[in-house]
Amino acid sequence: MDLRTIGAATRKKRGAAFRATVIAFAAAGAALGTAGPAMAGLQQEYEAFKNCPVNNAAVVGCVVSYTTGGEFHLGSKTVPINKTITLQGGLTETSPDLVPAANGETLSKTSLQLPGGLVGIEILGPLTEVQATAELAGPVVLDLNNFFAEKGSAVSLPLKINLGNPLLGGSCYIGSESSPVSLPLTSGTTSPASPNTPITGKAGKVEYRGGGNIIVVSNSLVENDFSVPGASGCGGLLSFLVDPATDVIAGIPAAAGHNTAILDGSFEDVASNLVKLEREVPEVGRCVKTEGVKVGKETTYSGSYVDSSCLSPSKGGAFEWVAGPGANASFTSSSSTSTLATVGGAALKCKHSAGAGQYTGAKTATATITFTGCELLASKEECHSAGAAEGEIVTAPLEGTLGFITDKAEGEQLNVSVGLDVTHASSLLSAECASGTKVAVSGSVIAPLGTIDKMSAGNSLAAVATAGKQTPEEFEGGAKDTLSAAIGTGSPVQAGLTSKSSLKNGEKLEIKGEVR
Repeated sequence: MDLRTIGAATRKKRGAAFRATVIAFAAAGAALGTAGPAMAGLQQEYEAFKNCPVNNAAVVGCVVSYTTGGEFHLGSKTVPINKTITLQGGLTETSPDLVPAANGETLSKTSLQLPGGLVGIEILGPLTEVQATAELAGPVVLDLNNFFAEKGSAVSLPLKINLGNPLLGGSCYIGSESSPVSLPLTSGTTSPASPNTPITGKAGKVEYRGGGNIIVVSNSLVENDFSVPGASGCGGLLSFLVDPATDVIAGIPAAAGHNTAILDGSFEDVASNLVKLEREVPEVGRCVKTEGVKVGKETTYSGSYVDSSCLSPSKGGAFEWVAGPGANASFTSSSSTSTLATVGGAALKCKHSAGAGQYTGAKTATATITFTGCELLASKEECHSAGAAEGEIVTAPLEGTLGFITDKAEGEQLNVSVGLDVTHASSLLSAECASGTKVAVSGSVIAPLGTIDKMSAGNSLAAVATAGKQTPEEFEGGAKDTLSAAIGTGSPVQAGLTSKSSLKNGEKLEIKGEVR
């Protein structure tokens, strides 16, 4: 498979700007892997890259992989891979080395049981059981040209293998930084020294996730022409006695032609700017025009986007995304009829509302809303909050947080909707009606926003409920988050709010929800 074909296909899918050379880095660098099942939302799919070092300016791509099959045959011992081994990190355009993961765990410390343990028969339990854990002994080196070419080394893994056992101590290793177990893995056919015979890997099948931005490639990488050094550091102070005994049991040192590595799985890679953006959205911000520099008849820009909504990324674009509100972070709200109904059928109806608040960050806002013309639906008696006029209910200072209601890619179609989760820590509002009936409302309500991914001086919030049940009841992938109300006597029960509010911003703002 040609690497340029991969790059072209990726750019076609929702316009992901990910150079073919970077894709090759990802393909080679993720040699250990099996991609998990597709998740419901894009943020869940991008969650796999949570440890990508995106804050490193040189990193342009992210890769994560999970080995779930294969085996290591070292000397006289064969260790089956029956647990997941994760390899992750960042990709650059200038170096073939994988940039270490942000959490420091580029290669997971996954322990695999060594069959036969120390004595060849596991009869003494923990005293003879041995756990083999592969650790990196140097940088992972990637070869751009060989991964899909099915020849040569696609990825070189320098390893040291810790042998865990109470009798061996914690520093018993096969291999070291100065003398690693070097695996130049290939998807092609090996040419080993005897007595090993050639084995062949598999380049794999390419698929797409994350709205077409995440490349998923299954593969099988192999190597059986590497040497394995003897053990060192085994038994602590008695290592001079224990090391040779360990070598005899494990059949090491073992020259090339006596060892084999087969790593089955697949990997995922994506552009790092998309990973960073997916972590941040949805958010409030501004798409601003950058200052151009005129050189002759040409004007050059230093922005990151080419469009006035900051949806189409391009280096040297005329627009830049600035998260959060500007100098005028205030907004006002108004609505006509609002109805609060419980699942038991009790309801409070208000004819109008007016509110004022401000955006306090890229994802948060505060507001206070005054409802007027409020009455119990059944008895038509007016209700009011303490200190307010008849029929007037004033909420507590409300807090709002942005979240995804829907964030899915279905084929070529991207479905994104964003809502504001409105709540207050103890109680949203309380009121008393003419007959003495009490009203108390707590919990939170998620109201979808009408306009996203576009600069606008206004917006709308539409809370929808049927028979006391809110739609939606939670953000995508989140916990259930609904209202609870007590109208009259009895314990609070689930309730829903139906109301459509118009928002007027103090300045043009955008709710960014899409990643391209």
